[in-house]
Amino acid sequence: MADAEKFEILLIEDNSDDRFVFEQAVVRSGIPAYVSFTATAAESITRLNRLGIHQGTPLPRLIVMDLGLPGINGKALLQAIRMAYGPQLVPVVVLTGSHVTADREVCEGWLINAFWTKPNSFAELVELVAKLPDLLERPSTDRISRVMSAFTEHHKPPQEA
Repeated sequence: MADAEKFEILLIEDNSDDRFVFEQAVVRSGIPAYVSFTATAAESITRLNRLGIHQGTPLPRLIVMDLGLPGINGKALLQAIRMAYGPQLVPVVVLTGSHVTADREVCEGWLINAFWTKPNSFAELVELVAKLPDLLERPSTDRISRVMSAFTEHHKPPQEA
């Protein structure tokens, strides 16, 4: 498959071993994708805002991100991504070692597309990665309206007295 036919997955992950394993899982899964990487929230914001060396680079088709990032944590980065791009422009999958229910609830409040705990085996990771193209389907206009309504309601500024 030609590179032009592949979609970009931006993996936001600070652990180089995890980045390597994820990229290998993408290859093994056979999905038509390539992986680009950022390791920190600052690098991610620079990439997503297409600043510096990323000028002229389109947004990735999908973001897969860890929550345990150095500096600004993944939940704060997720909030920045959703505030900048909303819930329908770039699908976001959280792939994290966290088993904390509160982490999942916060991420779901920012309308992620999936919350996955990092699997214990390479085979399980390949199975998860194989599901990523399903998240790229454009939602119906009705679903976008419902999601945007829920997003706006959930993130209303406080009312002044």
